Amino acid sequence: MAATGIGNPLGAVVAADWGTPKIFTGIAIEVISGGVLVFASGVTADVISSGLNSYIASDVEVAKDASGLKYNGIAMQDTGSGIACPIATDGVFILMTNGSVTASQPVVCDGSNAVANLGGSPAVISQVGHQIGRAWTTATSGGYALIQLG
Repeated sequence: MAATGIGNPLGAVVAADWGTPKIFTGIAIEVISGGVLVFASGVTADVISSGLNSYIASDVEVAKDASGLKYNGIAMQDTGSGIACPIATDGVFILMTNGSVTASQPVVCDGSNAVANLGGSPAVISQVGHQIGRAWTTATSGGYALIQLG
């Protein structure tokens, strides 16, 4: 079973990115392992104005162990606290499953760096509208599946 702060023990394993990965950079507010599902923490408010010239990468702070309610992508590499963290927002990754995941079904992340079928249990049903992607393969709980983010 997946655990907080861990995710895939091999890190972010990309199976497909269609030649143009969608990577966004934020600043890690804690140590983040590659392959962990992350979210924009929003710790600091009003960091940008209406113009793009006010935006810098450190305006976005990211944290690990995303849940279906707070999720932005997957950390592409191990990153120390206060360091720039590349985050993939699209592509196909090998992710651990929590509960059975079925090919072609929408999935959510569960807060422990694993994915579950959307609507598979009462806890997951509450995450309707918080889909993070779709499964390309089927896996049993604690296994691994190909998951397309986006």
